[in-house]
Amino acid sequence: MFKCKYDYLHLKTSAKKKFFFFLAVCEINSLIVLKLSLYGILRLILPLLPKASIDYTFVVYLIGVITIIYASISTLRTIDVKELIAYSSVCHAAVYLIAIFSNTIQGIEGAITLGLAHGFVSSGLFICAGGVLYDRSHTRLITYYRGMAQLMPIFSILFFILCLGNAGTPLTLNFVGEFMSLYGTFERLPLLGAFASSSIVFSAAYTMFMFNRIAFAGTFSKYFKVNIPDLNKREFSILFILVLFTVALGIYPAPILQGLHYSVSCLIYNTPVY
Repeated sequence: MFKCKYDYLHLKTSAKKKFFFFLAVCEINSLIVLKLSLYGILRLILPLLPKASIDYTFVVYLIGVITIIYASISTLRTIDVKELIAYSSVCHAAVYLIAIFSNTIQGIEGAITLGLAHGFVSSGLFICAGGVLYDRSHTRLITYYRGMAQLMPIFSILFFILCLGNAGTPLTLNFVGEFMSLYGTFERLPLLGAFASSSIVFSAAYTMFMFNRIAFAGTFSKYFKVNIPDLNKREFSILFILVLFTVALGIYPAPILQGLHYSVSCLIYNTPVY
């Protein structure tokens, strides 16, 4: 009997360790790995290959627009909440990819700002999906979530603000970065910039679809036989800090933009073109 109890506790602890390891991998992926492409372009491609980055801008823009549309359609089709957040990250990564090749101050500053904002919002959404919902229900399917606002009101408020940031709503840092990114894209290639702007509509569509199905959509799901507890102090502190940075820097982004202006100007105007 004691052996069975020990085996059960061992398996439960092992499963929790694997789960939190997977969640940490998702956080590192959204915070660091997706930004390595941005860092590599800024530090290697633009300074070392300035003429090639200008000559092949059309190819990069075409790949970026295809990525935005294809990833957005894939996001609209999925019913897995973690897949939805991951596909939306790919879509936002394509937006700041094309913006950084715009060869404009607004576009490059917007790309860096959007990368920073994506690190805040995407990390918060991954915590909501994996660290909160999956930890309590052990399922990632949106079909099984319904009426979470009745059971978890504090979680629903923070989740709603993060969803607004993911959709690029004004007064969030994502809006500042996405607006400047698309502005720089329009200055370089207006036609492909118009297609890239479809990310605004697509991101609002799949983000609001996710939030409405999880927080509202009628009474809470019959699959949950017991009440799901709301956020504890640790979860609330982490999500509140991410929401605070997203909203505060969205209202007043000057500390970021003023710090970037000199470096971006030097990158554009001091790079020799052979």
